[in-house]
Amino acid sequence: WLIANSKQRLSTTYHRIVLGMSIADILFSLSVATFNLMTPSDIDYLAWNAHGNQASCSAQGFVGTFGAHSGLLYSCSLNLYYLAVVRYQKKDYYIRNRIEPFLHGIPLGYALIAVITFLVKQNFNNGGGQNCITPVYDPPHCIGYKDGDIREGFTIPCGRG
Repeated sequence: WLIANSKQRLSTTYHRIVLGMSIADILFSLSVATFNLMTPSDIDYLAWNAHGNQASCSAQGFVGTFGAHSGLLYSCSLNLYYLAVVRYQKKDYYIRNRIEPFLHGIPLGYALIAVITFLVKQNFNNGGGQNCITPVYDPPHCIGYKDGDIREGFTIPCGRG
């Protein structure tokens, strides 16, 4: 709203950083707002409203983790922006051309590398809670089973991740 009503719109570094923070927050909030809908139905006895599968859980974990990591780092970017403006009195041209690429590149790059790494290592699992961000899939029905075993009536192997 602040950006849409401004005459400058996205022409300032500050507005672009705030837009990045807002998008990251929306992504994280959307992943949390599913109320376990993406949770694998294998653990419906443990999590209310579990209607998903492992792919939907991985997608929720991907979006939520990307939003959380990039949002946190965009907050750091905003702090660095103010440090450059207030403490070091850098001009807008200097910030836009020299500093701003890093203020966007580091949050987005780090978050993308992190979520791709988690996805490849199968670290988006539900541990019985609301989000699919548990590194190892180890629900109560896996007690007494070895990693990789699939208990009868379930589809996700125990110890995944």
